[in-house]
Amino acid sequence: MSMLHSKMNPIAWLASLRLTVVLLALAMYLIFVGTLAQVEQGIWQVVHDYFRSWIVFVPLDVFRALLYPGSETQWKGSHPFPGGFLVIALLLINLLAAHALRFKITGKGGRLVLGLGLVVVGSAVTAYTVLEPTTSATIQQNVMLMLGIWSVPMTLIGVGCIYIFSSRKAGIVLIHAGLILMLLGEYITGLGAEEGRMMIPEFGSANVVVDAREVEIAFVTDSDNTAATQKNIVIPEAMIQQADESEELITDPLLPVSVRIDAWMANSDLRPSVAASDPTEVSYTAIKTPTATGTEMAEDRPTVMATLYQGEKRLGQYLLSTWEFVRPTTIEINGRRWQVTLRHKHVPLNYSLQLHDFKHDTFTGTERARNFSSDLRLVAGPQGEGREAFIKMNQPLRYDGKAFFQSGFFQQPLNRNLGTILQVADNPGAWVPYLSCVIVTVGLSMHFVVSLLKYGRRSVAKA
Repeated sequence: MSMLHSKMNPIAWLASLRLTVVLLALAMYLIFVGTLAQVEQGIWQVVHDYFRSWIVFVPLDVFRALLYPGSETQWKGSHPFPGGFLVIALLLINLLAAHALRFKITGKGGRLVLGLGLVVVGSAVTAYTVLEPTTSATIQQNVMLMLGIWSVPMTLIGVGCIYIFSSRKAGIVLIHAGLILMLLGEYITGLGAEEGRMMIPEFGSANVVVDAREVEIAFVTDSDNTAATQKNIVIPEAMIQQADESEELITDPLLPVSVRIDAWMANSDLRPSVAASDPTEVSYTAIKTPTATGTEMAEDRPTVMATLYQGEKRLGQYLLSTWEFVRPTTIEINGRRWQVTLRHKHVPLNYSLQLHDFKHDTFTGTERARNFSSDLRLVAGPQGEGREAFIKMNQPLRYDGKAFFQSGFFQQPLNRNLGTILQVADNPGAWVPYLSCVIVTVGLSMHFVVSLLKYGRRSVAKA
């Protein structure tokens, strides 16, 4: 009777090791098909569709190149499969159910109160280091300092778990807690992380992060061509794609015109043609091309064919593209001139970085890079307060919740001076993997010490 009851108990079923094995098998298959999909799709598109989704429809065509190399006949059809978010959610439920079923609180009275107190104090100290901006920025600037500081409250939590559960199970509880936090970190990263880059010429400044994975149609006033007085109104990529599918006009009180998307191309090639009447007038014909897979240096070059309307009046059809040689379109609405262009997504900052010096060191006698470094000044605040900042490889600048990494350099076409390229990561869950590793390390250490002492006691008893 008890066996029948355990089989019917939903908690026991959710906590079963068989479910764990099935979920891990699902995760392995998802990684497998996601890797195959990268042959035709970009890496970030695969991450979004396969690993950061709840349900994914896996096209059968992803198996064609694997099973029949050289075949050009596309396989039609697809099959539904749990996405990465759903698999992670089920793994979390499986872990939590296992804890609820197998890890019972054994501490009582003062022992239980002391254990809970240690866990609360350790959790509060850890939360303070994560949520307090100054402390968080300080310790995340130095990984070893961050790991050392977190090891103290984690040890307190570990001792508290010994009082709450038992010395034999406390380490396992911490190991599972670290795994749960790591799984939750993927949700934080997937939903909140943003990446981009900043290109700063030497002796110049920049206050905009450019995200090369998304584009936007930008309407910019050309009043005096300065960033301080320019007015930027943008149409994001998601709205462009939606308008392309629905064939509806994009209208908004802030936009100077209405926009109809006639064609959207995630990647394109442009064919030039010269007008017979005016040889200096060059027009382009856009051709849709496959998107970059992300395994090569090529980048997607999106293009949009858009028709602009002022009320009921049709202003014309325009080609907007991220290719550098395509000039912005200029229109005049109610006496104001606007430049219309398709550009990569711009994220403005309320502070700027000024580049004083960039160094590109190479190994003696070779062109192989040994080190990149940027000597910068960060200017922020209403009074333009500034502080010096130095960025080099594996030594980023952390400010305002963002991390600025030294990514590369470029050469300016006019004066041939060098400029720096910074990779900017805004990830609210960047601290999660580090903290997870600390928790798992403390848990493994406790479990090892307890097992070693238990073995030692057995050896003494036998002797």
